[in-house]
Amino acid sequence: MPSPSMTRMILRSIFSWKMLFMLIGTVIVFGGVFVKIMMNGLAMAEMFANMPIPVISVTAAKAEKQDWGIEVPAIGVLEARRGVDINSSVPGLIQQILFESGERVARGQVLVRLDADVERSNLMSAQASLKLAKANLARGESLRTSDNISKATLEQRQSEYEVAVAEVAALSAQIEKKVIAAPFDGVLGIRKINVGGYLDAGVPIVNIQDLTVMLVNFSVSQKELSDLKVGQEIRMTTDAYPVKEFTGALSAIEPLINQQTGMIEVQGRFDNADGLLRPGMFAKLAIVLPTRMSVVTVPQTAISYSLYGDYVYVAKSAKTEAGEDITTVERKIIKSGERRNGSIIVEDGIAAGELIITSGQLKLDNGTRVAISDRNSLELPSEIPAE
Repeated sequence: MPSPSMTRMILRSIFSWKMLFMLIGTVIVFGGVFVKIMMNGLAMAEMFANMPIPVISVTAAKAEKQDWGIEVPAIGVLEARRGVDINSSVPGLIQQILFESGERVARGQVLVRLDADVERSNLMSAQASLKLAKANLARGESLRTSDNISKATLEQRQSEYEVAVAEVAALSAQIEKKVIAAPFDGVLGIRKINVGGYLDAGVPIVNIQDLTVMLVNFSVSQKELSDLKVGQEIRMTTDAYPVKEFTGALSAIEPLINQQTGMIEVQGRFDNADGLLRPGMFAKLAIVLPTRMSVVTVPQTAISYSLYGDYVYVAKSAKTEAGEDITTVERKIIKSGERRNGSIIVEDGIAAGELIITSGQLKLDNGTRVAISDRNSLELPSEIPAE
């Protein structure tokens, strides 16, 4: 039987070997994990290294040098070339209404008939009196040739005849006024009367507007008077159609300048065949003056906005290390100016002829590779160093 001291030695030896095996096992496990991680990392690095660089599809347009006319801005209110409230000059009972609200009518088209029975009866009586007066006059002229009546009697019969003629004419005119017609071609508004109602003279029946041509009255400073000429182009936008620009012409210049404001009234004329413009619309106007300026312009869609300033992406040709021809973009900060017809002036930052990205900017950054639609029709600027 071994002694206690030998037993302790044997136990310590066994424990030491167990610790050694555990340590070796731990090293092997963690070593394997580390090797696995390294192999995965190398595989991912190789995958990313061999992954093709993404190419973003975009559209582009060249920055253009244009001559822009200097404009005088103004605000005005539209009105129709012709527009009135139709009313009657004589009172009467409404017998017929021959139109509908919103209807398009022609000049002379009957709209309303008032009761004229009394006037027609009076007209028949007046016509009978006229017939008698005419016969008496003819008889008097015949008798006068033989001196059977005096000259005074003949003159009285002549006067009675003329009075009868005038009375017939007056009653005929009064009956005509009982028939109310459209004064010109136009579009009717909402009617304000009903059949059977009594219409007083001057009370509006319905509004009519000729929408084929619109006028706009506005004021400009007298400082611009020397540059204003009848026939000059006017551009206009409205709140109803904010993206559509209407083109008209300066049609009249008020000869009198307002002494209190120093402003002069002018009038513009706009064709309105499509009927989009309506009286009462507020309009933003710009009179195009003869003086012109040379500017660089780009489409409005090409400009991106940020807190640090406006910028555009410029497409340029480049080469990879392997000599492959590619197209990349460079972001340039610009100073933008006036906007007009979907284009905007670039006062500083780019030059005419540079190819500007017009869509797809959200995916771009400096050096991003791009594929430009319809590239064959666009010549790229000189190359820049590839990254």
